[in-house]
Amino acid sequence: MKGESAISSWQLAVLLFLSRVMQFFLAAPQKEQPGALTAALLLPVSVVASALLLLPAYFLLRRHPGKGLLDIAGENWGRIGVVCPAAFFLFSLCVLIQTTCAFSYFLTSVAYAQTSPWLFILLLLAVGGYTASMGYEPTARFGSFVLVAFVIPLLFVGISLWPQAQWEFLRPPSYDGWQNQMFLFINLTLGNVETAALLFLIPAVNQNKGSVFWKWSLLSMVALAAIFLFTAAALGDYAKSQRFPFYTVTKIAEVSIFQRLDSLHVALWVFMALVRLSLFLEVAGKSLARMLPQKASKYTVGACAVLAAVLSGILTEKPDVLEKLGDLFAGGLPALLLTVLLPLLLLLSCRKGRAGR
Repeated sequence: MKGESAISSWQLAVLLFLSRVMQFFLAAPQKEQPGALTAALLLPVSVVASALLLLPAYFLLRRHPGKGLLDIAGENWGRIGVVCPAAFFLFSLCVLIQTTCAFSYFLTSVAYAQTSPWLFILLLLAVGGYTASMGYEPTARFGSFVLVAFVIPLLFVGISLWPQAQWEFLRPPSYDGWQNQMFLFINLTLGNVETAALLFLIPAVNQNKGSVFWKWSLLSMVALAAIFLFTAAALGDYAKSQRFPFYTVTKIAEVSIFQRLDSLHVALWVFMALVRLSLFLEVAGKSLARMLPQKASKYTVGACAVLAAVLSGILTEKPDVLEKLGDLFAGGLPALLLTVLLPLLLLLSCRKGRAGR
């Protein structure tokens, strides 16, 4: 593939941040979910827990500077090491399908009700595939533009809603049952699929690799806490009846320059969806390239985009399957296997191999 040049730690952090925030724009509220204040308070706790869970990966990558998980697995496990790229490929493909189906549903629900979801699926993955095929650097530059475009409207929404915000809707954590709090904590920690993308793409960072996690986490904590709190303060219990609560917030936001911000946000979220799709197409394409002959490697991103488009088009008419897929990722098992168990097994095998010499 083209564009194998390295990117900075901030650039990768921004890409992970935009992908992470995009997930919550499409999240459906649950009647029994904890309140916004509980979610905001759990964010820093989930960051600390994630950092502890990533310790095996940290020690593994520090022992093999400049190498990724796929390289280490290939060197230490031989032919069995193909399990590693296969796992990342399947993981990324599921994220691509989930994101594409959810976002095409969003577009056909709020803006283009008479349009076939196939049109958006094909357009999103075609553009996302082209961006990913150009490599890290163009994707990172595009992400920097999207970050600026995201922050400005978010500030406008906050300024517009501040005078009419009803902060009494922010109930204390004591109102939420511990089971709901625990499920939310697991979702925020292990349901964070960008952690797997971080471990996969970290070798592409030119310097300060270890700071990517903290930069990304800081951006995510601030933005997500603001989204949670302002959505609850603006909508209250009405948010639970909305399929896309934050989109509803943008519809009621008014400022002197923009009387309606919802159309602006739809355009912005298209850009953010493209960032997320490009990010995981990078992971899927490079994973697939490890399992195919060298000559086929330059076609892997395109092949992943086509495969994701076909499967997304089929599954968009099977909401029960998509719901089960979403529950699987929310439960955290896929991310736990890739970000904790796999690095731990690699670390142990490296130590065993060194001790046997």
